[in-house]
Amino acid sequence: MKYTISKDKSKLNVDAIYDYLHYKSYWAKGRSIERVKKSIENSICFGIYDSNDNMLGFARVITDHVVFVYLMDLFVFDEHQGNGLGTMLVKHIVESPDLQVRLWFLGTADAHGFYKKFGFSSLDNPDRFMFKRDENYC
Repeated sequence: MKYTISKDKSKLNVDAIYDYLHYKSYWAKGRSIERVKKSIENSICFGIYDSNDNMLGFARVITDHVVFVYLMDLFVFDEHQGNGLGTMLVKHIVESPDLQVRLWFLGTADAHGFYKKFGFSSLDNPDRFMFKRDENYC
């Protein structure tokens, strides 16, 4: 089967993205549809599609196009997992000419081995990084 990856936001199935993030993901469980739409609006988004243009997976990044990229909300719908689509999607994103920057960041609870294939590793100096979390938002 032939797959395509697109940054065209008009092709995204926002309801399906919301459903996955809100109900199935561990990192965005409970995220409202309004917040999903706003995050898509303010990010570079990638959809992976089959030959009939059905969306099979999604990811988004935020970047300054010079120093950093933050990769977020990457998933392949359950029924399409195990076919290498996640690998194809990450490879496409990290090799995108407009995303060649010094630092890439992402957060994961269980996919460290997967992301290592693309050069990701634990922070060299985690004591230099800080974050702020507001539990009222997901």
